Amino acid sequence: MLLLIATCSWAQNKNASASNEKQRIPIAPIIVEGEFNGVPDGTPVGFAFRKKKSMGYANILIDTLRNGKFHIEKKFIYKDFDENDDNVNYLVSIENKCMTVYAYPGAKVKVTGTPSLNAISWRAESNHPLQKEFYEYMDYEHDKLSAIEKKIQEEYEADEIDDDLLKKLERERDSIQLVSLLDFMKNREYNSVFAQNLFRVSLMAKDFGNSQLKDRVRSLITERVPNYDNDDQYIIMAKGFLAKDEIGKEIKVLKVGDKMRDFTLYDRKGNEHKLSDFKGKYTVLEFTGQACGPCLAVMPTLDKFYKRHKDKVEVIAISVDNEEIWLKENNNVSFHEWNDRKCAAEIATAYGSKGTPCFVIIHPNGNILNVSHGAGAFFKELIKHVPDAEIEEQQRNSK
Repeated sequence: MLLLIATCSWAQNKNASASNEKQRIPIAPIIVEGEFNGVPDGTPVGFAFRKKKSMGYANILIDTLRNGKFHIEKKFIYKDFDENDDNVNYLVSIENKCMTVYAYPGAKVKVTGTPSLNAISWRAESNHPLQKEFYEYMDYEHDKLSAIEKKIQEEYEADEIDDDLLKKLERERDSIQLVSLLDFMKNREYNSVFAQNLFRVSLMAKDFGNSQLKDRVRSLITERVPNYDNDDQYIIMAKGFLAKDEIGKEIKVLKVGDKMRDFTLYDRKGNEHKLSDFKGKYTVLEFTGQACGPCLAVMPTLDKFYKRHKDKVEVIAISVDNEEIWLKENNNVSFHEWNDRKCAAEIATAYGSKGTPCFVIIHPNGNILNVSHGAGAFFKELIKHVPDAEIEEQQRNSK
């Protein structure tokens, strides 16, 4: 028995040593290079990879355009990778425009074209099959929308713009886009491209407000999403956008003047909290995520504000990250940082958040005073209710 224990102990130490050694083994880098049209030299180009099952991208590398060209090498070692993580999903960004790239370590990716919000106008050439899948979605969508987009463009270019007609055309485009994607996706293979587009159609269906289309997306989730990927943040958010309340009704999107809706949240020690715990004070909700640069940038200012006024204001940062990522976050702030263990999708939907950062101000009596996307508009509204000389000075200097 002692010999067996000693042998097992030796084997475990050997495996641990081998595992630690593996962590230091380099992997062939990904090389991403390209040439852009219509972008001035000196413009930064970013490259980052998505952390598996999150919506965030990390380890951003930067190059600047020289003669319209850029070159970035992403070097890896095994410790860069989470367990069972394929790490094939990357992002190229320039001038607030982003391109999704799929590549294996060791690949060379070529990105060319004119950067825009439309992925059709700039392309990534990669040997990864999901890159082809990505463009099959994009090309299908472009084909279905080209006629209505032409009408919308013609209306924008008219001598006198008919706002009512423009709204009608844009509504029609949104409907065509959603229905077309749902038709396309019902026979597509489930993979990370599918998951990201499922997030898109869920958000569109929520904003469009059509119950039949919402039910189609719900059916797509039920039929196509395997159980092993139900903790992917795209899937959690998609389900949250279309969640129903306890009695099976659509979640009401709260508006200014409505009574707040209560939710259960958790701190990093696992303690349970309610939003209603702070009735009697002004309550600020910030929907935030670790991959949201503006969210992180505003936290020091918000923290200082909270310290000056915590006798009458409570601040709660509600994370839209999954619990695993959120538990590792350390923003070093004194206000509350909570998570509902479900990426806050249902809470964000109820409070009308359409992205991060989103701020909600709740009156001490429980009525919603304001919903803002972006820190500038939020602080401008906040100091109407809780005057603050430092914030007022910053507002004046920013004009």
